[in-house]
Amino acid sequence: MKKPKKTNITPDDLRKTITGLSASFDEELFAKSESELEEYWHFKWDETRSIEGNIYEFYDMLELYSSFCRQWEEHQHNGYICVVERVRDKYQMPKIRALIANLKMKH
Repeated sequence: MKKPKKTNITPDDLRKTITGLSASFDEELFAKSESELEEYWHFKWDETRSIEGNIYEFYDMLELYSSFCRQWEEHQHNGYICVVERVRDKYQMPKIRALIANLKMKH
């Protein structure tokens, strides 16, 4: 049986690959419209989990979603001025209000 051919991967190869993946992701994110950012919202209430489990999952998904929205907002507005407030008001608060409404319906 033949031995597999050994591939030499250099640190430069790794750097180029990671940089390329990051640039590709950024390009895809920055090409989205504001309404398309909703594609990055992945939380769904799971009836099989406890309220605490759902809130825990909600928090993780809110953090992930917020990071995409923050990057997009920074790119769109060429900087960081008022990004925290915009992300909070435009993206996070509607998700939090929806969770609260869902919790009220459950009890």
